[in-house]
Amino acid sequence: MLVLFLLFRGMPAHAESAPNPDLGPLLQTTNDEDEYRGLVKLDLLYTEEEPDGNVSKASQNVMPSVVQIKEGNYWGSGCILEIGDDYVILVSNKHLLVHRNYSAVYFYNGKVGLGKALWLSPKADLGFAKVDISDWSYEDRRKLRKIRINDRSVSSLKKGDRIFMIGSSDGVACNVSHGTVANPLYYVAEFGSDMVYNYCKAKPGMSGGGTFNEYGHYIGMITGGAQDETVAVPVRMIEEAWKDYDQN
Repeated sequence: MLVLFLLFRGMPAHAESAPNPDLGPLLQTTNDEDEYRGLVKLDLLYTEEEPDGNVSKASQNVMPSVVQIKEGNYWGSGCILEIGDDYVILVSNKHLLVHRNYSAVYFYNGKVGLGKALWLSPKADLGFAKVDISDWSYEDRRKLRKIRINDRSVSSLKKGDRIFMIGSSDGVACNVSHGTVANPLYYVAEFGSDMVYNYCKAKPGMSGGGTFNEYGHYIGMITGGAQDETVAVPVRMIEEAWKDYDQN
């Protein structure tokens, strides 16, 4: 014990050394631009998931991903597919974007932008548009949310599953209807493709809006309907189309 004591007494007393006056708190300061660009880079600007399957909460969560598109005397709906540093990519119906003109796009955060058609599908009633948001404040940009796609929800979709649809007939994300899946993949001759067939009511102007499951996962795009039945372009078709466009 004596040897250990002598050894320790011979060591420098670090605890008693004078504090360094140059040391300070380890803080990193950021501004609104840094925070927003960080969220974009980390791909965190998704709508919030509703893990309990509460349709009412889920519908509130996804509303920021829905927009209203106006061109002249016509209007419809769309959803935010991608968010970049200075732009937003929308997915909507081809019949809303077919003229390729600039359209006024109204967002849930109260902002308005000009959308320009990027690409129209030769196979389905879908297309993509780009909105320049470079003149928006970063505070407004941080309020944007894009649709959340869940592979498991898409692959397990079946008859009887609860769904809801949100469109912008009467204002941005103002039209919400609830229903169930009738057939997760049903060929519709009028559109020449497989669609998600639902027992759910829609009204004119909701075309291009979103069809979601009870957890808030995007499963398709509202495209047509009659009475209490609607059809939606499946999300898989949208993903494939975007991948083809993005690679070319």
